[in-house]
Amino acid sequence: MFTCLVGPRVAGVRQHAAWTVLALVALVFQVGCATGAPLGGRPLGSYPYRPLKPQRFHEPPPELLTPGSGDSAGGSLVPARGPNAMIRFEEGVRERERRVEEARAEALVLAARREGRGPDADEAAREAEADRAAARLVGQCSGVEEVGTVLAFTFWVEDGALTPVGYQEERRGERAGRPVEAEKLARVLRHVFTEYVGRRTGEVVLRLRREESQWAVDYDATRPATRPPEARTLAVRTQGTPADTFLAFQEAAGKWTRAVQVPAGGAAQVELEVRLEDGRLGGWELKEVRRTREGPGGSPRRLSSEVAGHLVQSLLPFTEGLGPRTVHLVLRAEHRLGEEGARGRVESVQVVRPPYVPGPSWYLSMHEAILLRWRENVVEGSAWLAQRGVEELAVWCAMGIIAKGLGFFATEGLEWVTRALGRDPEVVAGWLRTSLKRLSTEERAAFEQLWQKVALEGEQALSRSERKALRGLFVRLEEAIQEPLDDDLKRTLRKEARAYYVELYPQFAKILDEQGRMLPLHHRRPLQYAHLFPDENINAAENLAVLQNYIHKEINVLWGRFRKARPNPTADEVRRAAEIIDRQFEPWYHRVDEPPGLLKTAEQAREAALRELKIRFPGLE
Repeated sequence: MFTCLVGPRVAGVRQHAAWTVLALVALVFQVGCATGAPLGGRPLGSYPYRPLKPQRFHEPPPELLTPGSGDSAGGSLVPARGPNAMIRFEEGVRERERRVEEARAEALVLAARREGRGPDADEAAREAEADRAAARLVGQCSGVEEVGTVLAFTFWVEDGALTPVGYQEERRGERAGRPVEAEKLARVLRHVFTEYVGRRTGEVVLRLRREESQWAVDYDATRPATRPPEARTLAVRTQGTPADTFLAFQEAAGKWTRAVQVPAGGAAQVELEVRLEDGRLGGWELKEVRRTREGPGGSPRRLSSEVAGHLVQSLLPFTEGLGPRTVHLVLRAEHRLGEEGARGRVESVQVVRPPYVPGPSWYLSMHEAILLRWRENVVEGSAWLAQRGVEELAVWCAMGIIAKGLGFFATEGLEWVTRALGRDPEVVAGWLRTSLKRLSTEERAAFEQLWQKVALEGEQALSRSERKALRGLFVRLEEAIQEPLDDDLKRTLRKEARAYYVELYPQFAKILDEQGRMLPLHHRRPLQYAHLFPDENINAAENLAVLQNYIHKEINVLWGRFRKARPNPTADEVRRAAEIIDRQFEPWYHRVDEPPGLLKTAEQAREAALRELKIRFPGLE
């Protein structure tokens, strides 16, 4: 509610009011300088908490950084001007964090690509891709006799890797032709794949038309297409299909064919959905069996055993993709009177993709590089993973957990772990790095071994005891992240935080190395209270700031007094204390020199923070 005067006013009154306003402005300015509080701010002790959690904003533009923000000793990462400059700077930290994780992933991709893979090996892998694809196409052509039938195979081709994305059969119902020499067809297909198709990048449609005694081969690489998410970029040297994959499909195909019945003397169309993850069979569902022609009557007939073989032959090429996906298959079946079982041919196979959701493109590249080593040599690939450990591969591990969904980890007793795993991949990766360090060496080794098996061979590869052990490790992690850090782990985390800060801000690398202890790295929420924030990464970029040693000592004095007043604080109390300290000392954060134009000293900042802390936490001295 407010009141105002209306009507004429004498000049003296207006002059008196003007002087009053000027006096009030001067008083507010003086208070602001003394306390370090921004003009227009709230009364002391009533500032809202600005969470340390990062938001999705872009890094501040270069013009907001101080002139010395390069490699010089006087450089600063703090924005130079603007009432919201520091907030904008911290919002940009998240973008830096994402880029650092991408750089780490790219380095691992390069390592996986290069180690044991020279130019000769790459060329051998491209040839193996061509041989594998040619052999599969010859197999699918082998049962086709009708002249005029066209088989269309669609691939995504990149760096010699051939990823099948579709198949279509068009039968013309003409007379049967003479037998075709399989080896001759294989030679033609190898030549097409190695000399023409394999050198391209993009979608290629290969059409094979059945003629009297041969197959006419043609290809079309002109159609525009978007790169599918399952597309590979690394050719694989292995020949054929892994035995366990083949047996899994053979067993499943037997169940599919036994579940289908065709009317005697009639025909039906069968639709099947198959779930794949990398090169593994994840599951299947018989969507529909629709009668397309009724027969004269009699008991329905099952599909013959040959149909199961044709199903396997048609689906195996689609195991060449990456990640989870669904394959939709349409089968045409018919029963001829006088025959025991019904015949069947696959009419089409197509990869069905969910709506595109933008995500880190580097994850699949990293996953493919790791998977490649395992596919080509199980011992070498597993050894390569073991040398790096799950902490170095945290981004890969984080994305794998996210891709599988939190349902896999829905174990009784988990709260903080599931919260942490529900965030963005770079956040989950950082949390995993610091959190897994809280487990014992034996527990970390067990986690690495089990998670690698899940990521490389699929969840179904775990035995009942292994599944129980993995869930038990997540329960143990839930307990560990709520326990205070010991001194050894604090030293390790401080060392890693400093190295991470250099990755975030490489322009400070030289001076941080030269001055060492004179430029300590400050945890805005101290390591002592990491267990109060179990779902957050204590070494996250937004919790770190380099500053001068004398400033760090002033801040430590404040935290020392806080610890005496609150020996067992709550998470909210620590959060509020950090907010107060940050507000007074932010001008010195991310600086290796004195902030220019500052109207308060470090001692004044400490006293202002101390006054706020005393108001917020009674009993603090």
